[in-house]
Amino acid sequence: MKSRLVLGLAALLCVAVTAVEPARAERSPAATEKAARVALVREFVREMEALYALQETAKKEFAEDSSTAGKLTTSVRVGTRTLFAMQESISRLDMIGLDTRWGEFRDLLKSFHDQRMAAVQEMNQMSKAMLSGPAPGVNYGAMTARAPELTAQIEQIDKSLFKMSQALFLALVDEGRVEGDGNLHHLILGKKDRADMIRTIDIGFGRSLDDDKNATSIVNAAWAIKYGLTRPTYKAADEP
Repeated sequence: MKSRLVLGLAALLCVAVTAVEPARAERSPAATEKAARVALVREFVREMEALYALQETAKKEFAEDSSTAGKLTTSVRVGTRTLFAMQESISRLDMIGLDTRWGEFRDLLKSFHDQRMAAVQEMNQMSKAMLSGPAPGVNYGAMTARAPELTAQIEQIDKSLFKMSQALFLALVDEGRVEGDGNLHHLILGKKDRADMIRTIDIGFGRSLDDDKNATSIVNAAWAIKYGLTRPTYKAADEP
């Protein structure tokens, strides 16, 4: 009886070891790094979609109440939503482990969020002060002059995100598969994952992707990722 039990345990251990070995093989440093790169680009797309949704909602709400008080109230509401969104984005980026140059891109993206939060927090404080009414020692003229500077800062952050997107797409290119012409033509995404990312961008941004004249820097950032994914130059990882 004991010998049968020992043999049974040995068989179970053999099965367990056999099942674990492939998983270990898949978790090689190279595979882990590629998975993190894909996660970074996916998160970037998600963040651009979140910013786009915030901007579209802001347009609608500002148009609904054009009074001074209405605009200030909307500004505080939109700003607070933006702060929550940026905090979530930074937390999600912190969970993406990258030590390579793409880790530097992740940290740069976090710094852009920090800069946006600082500008938005200042704008929120200004709007609250104006809504509260006249108060001694408050320089309302300085606030009015400061507002367009903060708006310009946020616009510059958006432009920086667009520039970043063009380089960030390269995180999806497999530098380990050099073709006969000496160039890189394969992504680290399989056909399904590539199609899923393209579909995510299409759903999140819709027709704005085709509006060359009025597209914002945030929309253009998403477009840049989609453009790279749809170029015939690049094949999916599971294509020959």
